[in-house]
Amino acid sequence: MADHPTLQRHLPLINDLGTQAMSSDESEDEVRRTISYPRVYPAWRSEQLAAILWQADDVAAANATVSIGKRKKAGTQLRLRPHSGKVNTAAAAPPRLPRNCYNASWLANLLPRQVKALRVQDKDYDFGSNGSPSSSASPNAMQS
Repeated sequence: MADHPTLQRHLPLINDLGTQAMSSDESEDEVRRTISYPRVYPAWRSEQLAAILWQADDVAAANATVSIGKRKKAGTQLRLRPHSGKVNTAAAAPPRLPRNCYNASWLANLLPRQVKALRVQDKDYDFGSNGSPSSSASPNAMQS
């Protein structure tokens, strides 16, 4: 992923997220050779952040495919991770992220003490293809 031109600039954010930002899996059928694990998304994660992580998943999946002229290792299952509409409302949110990394509706439903404990950065992350994280024009956006 570090070599992917689009995702390279997002590596510091992705590294800061840790495993809390990742979708969890839900097993469907472990008897077939191909196992499907529908993605279950954390409720706190914004759509913009999810899009970057989905792109990272696609790059990781492409890097994990069997190379031309090679065989798949014996005994390993082919694992599919289709998107789903499932949401994990109990997923813990990582603290200290820029405010647009969090789902705005999820943030609005938190108690003031929960927002304070989350220590949301008073800036928006630049998810665009150019530039770096930028400061917000409205510093009072997160006050309760």
